[in-house]
Amino acid sequence: MAEQTKKVLEKKGQGEYEFTAYGEFLSYFHAHIDIFKKLLKARKVEQGKVEEIAKQIKSYMSGNIKKTEQFFEHLPEFATILGVPKEEVSTYLNSNFIEVLTKVQDKLKTQELEKIQNAPAAKFDSICEEIVEGLKFEHPKDFVFVQKGILTVLENPTNGEIIEPQGLMAESAKAAIATVPSGAESEKEPKSLSEALAVANAPPAPVVKKQSIIPEKEKSILLEIVELFGDSLTGEKLEIRIGPEVVEQPEPEIPSDTKQPKDDYEIEDLDFEESESKSNANEMSDDLMQDIDVDFDDEPKSAPVDPNLERLENYSVKEYMDMIQSINNFQTKSDQVGYQNWLRSQPEFEKAVVSIRSQLLKEQKNEAVDWNGLFANMAMKTSLSEPVLVGLLKKIKNFQIVKLTLDRAIQELKKGNPEFVQLVRMAWPHIQKAFFEVPNYPQVQSALKTILSKVGDESHRKEFTRIFSMALNFIQSKYQV
Repeated sequence: MAEQTKKVLEKKGQGEYEFTAYGEFLSYFHAHIDIFKKLLKARKVEQGKVEEIAKQIKSYMSGNIKKTEQFFEHLPEFATILGVPKEEVSTYLNSNFIEVLTKVQDKLKTQELEKIQNAPAAKFDSICEEIVEGLKFEHPKDFVFVQKGILTVLENPTNGEIIEPQGLMAESAKAAIATVPSGAESEKEPKSLSEALAVANAPPAPVVKKQSIIPEKEKSILLEIVELFGDSLTGEKLEIRIGPEVVEQPEPEIPSDTKQPKDDYEIEDLDFEESESKSNANEMSDDLMQDIDVDFDDEPKSAPVDPNLERLENYSVKEYMDMIQSINNFQTKSDQVGYQNWLRSQPEFEKAVVSIRSQLLKEQKNEAVDWNGLFANMAMKTSLSEPVLVGLLKKIKNFQIVKLTLDRAIQELKKGNPEFVQLVRMAWPHIQKAFFEVPNYPQVQSALKTILSKVGDESHRKEFTRIFSMALNFIQSKYQV
């Protein structure tokens, strides 16, 4: 049979077509190209220059990106090729990615379905090859035929794994088992034919006098709930919904005994090997997609009298998370010199964030902090006023709550089955982006509902909903408005 190209779609058990890992990678590839073209056009770059830069991006991605999750790791290189600041590229990607990816995947799926429907009948070199292709079954590697009594099975000698027969051979074995007289009924149904044969041919078990055993006292369900979810219980009625109602809450202090997770995101623990996506991108079609235009409106900003008050108002949780990530990178590499150079290059406001966060971490370890003295000293040495510094402390406390919640959420999400964890890996950047909108809870809920609408499996959707609800309830109970 002629060599097959990589599959973009595959048919599932219910007859629906879904993207393979390679198809998912292909859609990410072209979504990034479309977004970058749109960004360049928005910056009034000439069409010829846009196409030239797009070819450079394609060449770079073909040679350096082999797995879907690696697209997010090469943002600095994309920004360099585009000649656009990294922050602008990141913002543009985050704002457009879901919408563009959906359109790209819809178009890609339509094209592939047309190819499948119009594909000529497959030609085979031999009848054996056609049978193997039709049955979708090949002799498993390292397995050999072994006789188990009257049953012939496939066994892997290295680990003892057994594949039992199907069809007529299985029915013959079941009939043989039925003719063997059995003793007392087994408490457990045999899990396999080979196990059933072993049970049927086994000698009768010796009669053992039953002893009275006092059953172990079961753990209270309330105690089990407290052990599992004690940190998330707020005393409020639990409801099945995506987050709490938007109401103002008191400003409770962060409990001192709360275990603080690591300061860096642990998304890297989600290690996925996509064998199908390891091909070079030069196998991709050149005529897949057209540019997709998306219009954006820039919101006007007011100009406060004190520029630092404006900076405080606009300081976002994403900026804070990015700063923490930079600090963690220096700590991971034990690069003290690099950290000091980086810190010296930061503006006054960012230096104040680093200083306040450092003191806040000490306070959370039950070390005394003289905030009034700290703020008075900083106000004397910088252009930041004490009201700005007090407001910054409040924001950092709130941002730490969001970070703690996301760290807990990713740990919960990673407990699912491999298919669910694969879905989490794809959705995680968009989940983070949704929670970055706190305390605008209606906007957070709207973004999470958009994510849920893209989840096809009902059980996966319920699990996402459960974890989203717990996360939003926890944030609203701790976040100081």
